Amino acid sequence: MFVKRLVDYGFINVHNDGVTFLKNIKKDDGSVSKILLSIHVDEGLAACNDEAMYKDFIAAMSKDFDLSYSGELKWFLGGKVEQDREKGIVRLSQEQYCNDVLKRFQMSDCTPVDTPCETNLHLAASDSPPLDKRDADVGRNYQQPIGECMYLTFFTRGDCSFAFNQCTRFMSNAGPTHIGAAKRILRYLAGTRSLGITYRRGAVDPSLLSIGMETGPNQLSASADADHAGADDRRSVSGWAIMLAGAMIAWSSKRQPVTAISSTESEFYSVS
Repeated sequence: MFVKRLVDYGFINVHNDGVTFLKNIKKDDGSVSKILLSIHVDEGLAACNDEAMYKDFIAAMSKDFDLSYSGELKWFLGGKVEQDREKGIVRLSQEQYCNDVLKRFQMSDCTPVDTPCETNLHLAASDSPPLDKRDADVGRNYQQPIGECMYLTFFTRGDCSFAFNQCTRFMSNAGPTHIGAAKRILRYLAGTRSLGITYRRGAVDPSLLSIGMETGPNQLSASADADHAGADDRRSVSGWAIMLAGAMIAWSSKRQPVTAISSTESEFYSVS
């Protein structure tokens, strides 16, 4: 119903993703006023370059829906948003969400570690117990923290993506090493719960500067990498990150759909 109302009001779906909508109005002076709106269940996030246009939109939607307007964005989908308009800084973090997860699984006072996983981690199916000896309680105790923390990797904690990618392969039959890897992620979050993503106006990609490449302010850049051959099915793992304003705006870590026969081929697959 709400989406239909947006379309009737003049919004168009951006790239047909189902959740992001845009409305443009061209003024007599040639400038363009626009509203960009993203919705998720009963929460929405709007950005507009014309305050009058935005107020008209809120007034029109309020006739049909019960809207609560919170002003400048501070929280969205469990994430904290901190803004400094003068300095051009936006910071996203999920410290409270981390605290809730750690408390739920009794890891609030655990000993922190510096990395989300061991170096060159490759969890294997050979560490899973036989199917006839699976413990349902152990399975649930493994699945629940992985499921809770997965949201972090999608929102602000891309640094945990590879570790979660490894752990999620054994949701149906986790063994001791898999459980140990999951607990390590929680121990890492316990020591880094306040970390987040900071975007800065005019910032450049620090990874490009580190290798001596020239780049301009607010330039979109991307990096990709891959290992070669996994422990079980010999499929490689790809990782990529897209950077803007000095930080990641999108990232991924997952197994490649086909088996690469060389490290060079796995690198090609990582950018395809």
